[in-house]
Amino acid sequence: MPAAPDSSPAAGGPPPQSQRRSGLGWSQVLAYGSGNFAFALLGLVVAVNLQFFYTDYVGLSAGLVSWSLLFARLFDGITDPVMAWLSDRTRTRLGRRRPFILGSAIPLGVAFYFLFTPPEVDDAAQHQGALLLYLLALYITTYAIWTVGAIPYFSLGAELSDDYQERTRVIAVREGWALAGLLAATVLPAWLIHSYGGRTGYSFMGGILGAATALFLIGSGALVRERPEFQGRSHTLSPYAGWAATLRNPHFRRILLAFTLSAIAGAVPAVLVIYVSVYIIGTPQWYTEALPAWIPTWSFYLLVYFSSGVVSLPLWNFMSSRFGKRATWATAIVLATVTSACCAALGEGSVGLFTVLLVFGGMSFGNYISLPASIVADLIDYDEVHTGQRREASYFAIWALATKFGNAFTGFAALQVLEHVGYAPGVPQTAEVKAWMLGMYSWFPAAFYLASGLALMRFSFTRDDLAEAQRRIGRGEAPSSG
Repeated sequence: MPAAPDSSPAAGGPPPQSQRRSGLGWSQVLAYGSGNFAFALLGLVVAVNLQFFYTDYVGLSAGLVSWSLLFARLFDGITDPVMAWLSDRTRTRLGRRRPFILGSAIPLGVAFYFLFTPPEVDDAAQHQGALLLYLLALYITTYAIWTVGAIPYFSLGAELSDDYQERTRVIAVREGWALAGLLAATVLPAWLIHSYGGRTGYSFMGGILGAATALFLIGSGALVRERPEFQGRSHTLSPYAGWAATLRNPHFRRILLAFTLSAIAGAVPAVLVIYVSVYIIGTPQWYTEALPAWIPTWSFYLLVYFSSGVVSLPLWNFMSSRFGKRATWATAIVLATVTSACCAALGEGSVGLFTVLLVFGGMSFGNYISLPASIVADLIDYDEVHTGQRREASYFAIWALATKFGNAFTGFAALQVLEHVGYAPGVPQTAEVKAWMLGMYSWFPAAFYLASGLALMRFSFTRDDLAEAQRRIGRGEAPSSG
């Protein structure tokens, strides 16, 4: 391949020809991955704590909270393709991804703070409409800014390397940072809520985590480097035409279905874990004597879950190199199906059983956040063979929407069910409410994980298929001299 010309893409010249890139230095891999610490830090708190905070601390009804979550996610469905289209077409000296990562950092932190600092009212029951509007406005604002930074950020991960296994390493390191953020998001909220008490603790948490988010995104956006030859490679006329073109990739459609089903399954525990911890398992006397008072049971469970995910990443990376990405992901889906179904056996005081199940569930989660995204990066090269364009942002915007749809669908359904069967915050729950909680926490995700595994059976894109696609676009591996 000829060397890339000197003309800068930002200056309006033709994009230079692309050359194969592999052998990324650890400094670049770590700099890129650190940005996901910020997204994970905020994402877990929103997924796990937001609905519990607004029902049990602010006083908004579970039904109204569910409607706000659903509406905000539907709004995301409008903004995601626009952001993907804009990022793919942007041409600046900083690149087409980094300006958005850097620009979203501080606004995202500020919006997150106000999301957990709603106005206090004397009687929440008399101000349900005002509290609902506040939650809607801040939730939509937070995730609109999130989209501005996250779509370019996750798209950038697919561009850093062309090597099949190195892409897995890049994504694994990125998700390792994410798991570190998730661990921080289990400890800090618990400590702050305990130290400052209820709503004040949540407000302090919003400020501290919001500031940390801004710092990590600024650091990642400033240190990572983009490939200039990819600028100007997307010529889609409209955001939605770009999505339509992306969905014409048959391999992507198949894996997207499997991922969406897994996203729906995985979102249920995030919505209900605090409710199950507080109202079904409870806090045994031995637990309060063994652990500090600022570590509630739900925080301990999340620590076990995400720590298991961190420890499992090298295992999944090894299995991927040995058996391929699809087979490795399928193994994790089986593990997730079994552990979810076993959660039906949970009851009062079953801390030990839940801890064991969370170890295996956390291992499957480590796979879920690393392997599928690495497969998508491979499919983008396949798309370039047939279209001549690079639409990373369109791919990962659809990918992100699948996760958001899973969160919205399950969050809405779970909270609506709780409202319907008579959930009342802050008091012991009836047997019917507990039965529905446990059923939604166990059998519902198990069924969707099983469906995800069946859908994955239709997907087939191997290391050899990637090598052939890269050979056709001129970024194949050099032939061996031996």
